[in-house]
Amino acid sequence: MKSAILKALCLTLVLVMSLSVIGCAKQEATTPSENPTEASTENPEVKGTIKLGALSTIEPFTSLLKDALIEKGYDAEVVLFDANNMPAIATKDGDIDGFIHNHLPWIETFNKENDSNLQMIEPYLGYYRTAIYSSKYKSIEEIPNNAIIAVPGDPTNIEKSLEMLEKLGLLTLGEKTENFYTILDIEDNPRNIKLLETEISATARSIDDADAVICPATRIRAAGIDPNSFLAEDMTTVDFPVGLTVAPNSVDKEWVKDAMEILESDEMRGKFDEIFQGTLVRYEKK
Repeated sequence: MKSAILKALCLTLVLVMSLSVIGCAKQEATTPSENPTEASTENPEVKGTIKLGALSTIEPFTSLLKDALIEKGYDAEVVLFDANNMPAIATKDGDIDGFIHNHLPWIETFNKENDSNLQMIEPYLGYYRTAIYSSKYKSIEEIPNNAIIAVPGDPTNIEKSLEMLEKLGLLTLGEKTENFYTILDIEDNPRNIKLLETEISATARSIDDADAVICPATRIRAAGIDPNSFLAEDMTTVDFPVGLTVAPNSVDKEWVKDAMEILESDEMRGKFDEIFQGTLVRYEKK
């Protein structure tokens, strides 16, 4: 009897040990490798992380570019700035990869002043419509003596504003004393027009404080003003292109090529027109 009980206990012990070994073997077989190079993955590898800078006026279009880059396999995001020069500074410093915002002469001036070499990729996208607006007057002729006109305060846009005012007959410019016209180059100012230099993001908001403002139609529209309600339009802005701007070491990168393919697509051209509604005008496709 004792012998039978002993045999039964031995069999039970052997069975328990066998099940334990099998369980451990299964657990070891199903545990993933700690070495990532040995582990398989179901998701395709991300092509790279892309950060695109934007200001509020152009953020909706930049977000469409970001979404399209994600579809192409990139981890893309939009970084929003509130000052006109910040996307360029962030790209120069390597904090973001690129942006669409400032026109080409502005970029060239930024490069000279900041010892940088930002590159705007061709073909360019388009140009900002720029005009003179007023909440007080309905025509250029109504602008009074001693009027205050607010303008964007960077060198290229001050020059553009002065040249526009000269073409409108409000003042006369003399010889340039610097690389760009400044208020010091005004030779004749019969109406004693005063220019109020502002940060471009604040120019449109100065419309009720000044007699008139000169700024891009995108800014006017963002301020809730009809962009077609101008007194006169600057017809030279077609020569001030806007496009994807990147650091020099990014020009030949794959993401830039993919981004330009997206931007030149008929779908994106259509969305461009929907978003900007003529305030930023697209160049014709070549």
